[in-house]
Amino acid sequence: MMGAGGGATMEDGLHRQFDAFARSRRPSLLKVARRLCAGGGIDPEDLVQETLERAYRHFDRLAGENAGAVSVWLSTTLSNRFLDHCRRRRTEVLGAPALRVVQGDSTGEPVPLEQWERITSEDFLRAIEQLRPPQVREAYRLHASGLRYRAIAQQLRAPEGTVGRWLSEARQALRELLAPGESTRDGRAES
Repeated sequence: MMGAGGGATMEDGLHRQFDAFARSRRPSLLKVARRLCAGGGIDPEDLVQETLERAYRHFDRLAGENAGAVSVWLSTTLSNRFLDHCRRRRTEVLGAPALRVVQGDSTGEPVPLEQWERITSEDFLRAIEQLRPPQVREAYRLHASGLRYRAIAQQLRAPEGTVGRWLSEARQALRELLAPGESTRDGRAES
């Protein structure tokens, strides 16, 4: 992007700064994630990318912190993401036998649809087409097709941190496009 004077915008500088930050922090995060995920079932690469996505959202605050505080924040966030995955897997395993299709409640009244149940495939595909810039849309399509961050980065010739940022932007834009006017936060603090 070019600013009014023909130079790079402040946002471009921030993106470059974050990409350098992500490249420098990624190896140590991946080492920890591999130890955490040694039991299988959770991909350490995805865990690191989720952590870096959160770091991107909080980068304005993190950029002003000392290296030790940033390391603690990243480690805590990585651990919390890992625990969230573990809880989700446990809930899925425990809840699987009780899953059933609910046609209505005990009074015979239909159960109202959840917001995500009201979105048709056509609505979703139209929303994906609206993602801008094109790199964000393409990164989302590749991720939705099953590619991991590293493969997307190689295919789009971009740093993995940038791919993570694009996917984070795509998810946020899709939430806004598919549920206009609804809050995207659930009230819990992010870490």
